[in-house]
Amino acid sequence: MNVFTKSVIYIAVALLVIPKDVFGQYEFPMHPFLSYFKDIQRYEISFNYTMPSGYYDGVSQVTSNGYTSYNNNIYNGDTTARRTISTTGFGGAIGLSLPFKATGHISCWAAAIQLAVNMHTWTNLNSYYGTDGSINAPTGTSLNANTMQVSLPIGIDWKVGNDAIKSQRLAFGASFGAGFIPQINVTSLSGVSGFETMYGYGFTPYAKVEGAFRLGWDVKIRVMYTLGDISLLTVNREIPGVTDGPFQIVSTNCLTLSLVLMPFSGGWKETDWWNTHDTYNQHDRFN
Repeated sequence: MNVFTKSVIYIAVALLVIPKDVFGQYEFPMHPFLSYFKDIQRYEISFNYTMPSGYYDGVSQVTSNGYTSYNNNIYNGDTTARRTISTTGFGGAIGLSLPFKATGHISCWAAAIQLAVNMHTWTNLNSYYGTDGSINAPTGTSLNANTMQVSLPIGIDWKVGNDAIKSQRLAFGASFGAGFIPQINVTSLSGVSGFETMYGYGFTPYAKVEGAFRLGWDVKIRVMYTLGDISLLTVNREIPGVTDGPFQIVSTNCLTLSLVLMPFSGGWKETDWWNTHDTYNQHDRFN
C-alpha cells in the first residue's frame, strides 16, 4: 500500500513539472489566429441550392369556380389570410475557417466565415381561395417577386479530419457548427412597374453539418439551416389586373445544400497517404 501511495505521488509530481510543450505533439499545432487569413489553402468556394420558406399575409380573392375576377368569371369577394409559401433558389459563397483551439491530433475548434449571395423567386403570390378553402395558383397573370440575399454567416465549428489539419492522407473529415447570419435581402416585384425595391435586414441563427472527402481536391457537402422572420416585401395598394392588395411576404427559415470545393487543397503538404507518420511530428504515429 505504501509503495502504491508513493507511486501515485511520484507520478502526480512528474506530470506537474513536465513542460506543457511535451504534450503538444498530441494536438494539432495552432498558429496566430489572424495568420489564417493569409492561408489560401483554407479558403473554399461553395455552390448553393436554397430552399427558403415564409408566409404571405394579406388580401386574396375568393371564387366559386376556380377563376379570379380578372378573368371575368365568378368572383365572391376578398379574404385576408396568412398562408405558407416556399420556393427554391441558387447562389454561391466564398469562405474560410480559422482554427483557434486544438482538441486532439486531428481536430480543432475554428471560426467559420462566409460571404454568400443567393437568389430566390417567390411565385404565385396572387394565388386565390376557392369557396371550399382550397388555395389555387392563378390562371391568368402570376405575381412573382425576386429576392437577392447577401449574407455573412459567422460561427464556430468543431472540425475533425482532413480539412481540419490540411492533410491529404485522411480520406474524410467532418464539421459541426452554429452561429448567426447578418444579411440584407433586396426584393422587387417581377414585371410590375411603380413599386420600389425593398430592403429587408436580418440577423438570424444557423446550424450546420458537413462532410469532407478527398477527391484530389478536398470536396465537402454542407447542410445549413437558419430560422428567423425577415420582412421582404410590403405592398400597400392594389396592383390592377393582378391582385387587390395589400399584402406582405416574410421569410421564416431556409435550408441550404452546398457543394463546397477547396481549390487550393492540392497544395496541402501531407500528400503521402501510405506514410503513417506526421510531417509536423516525425516521431509520432498518425492517429
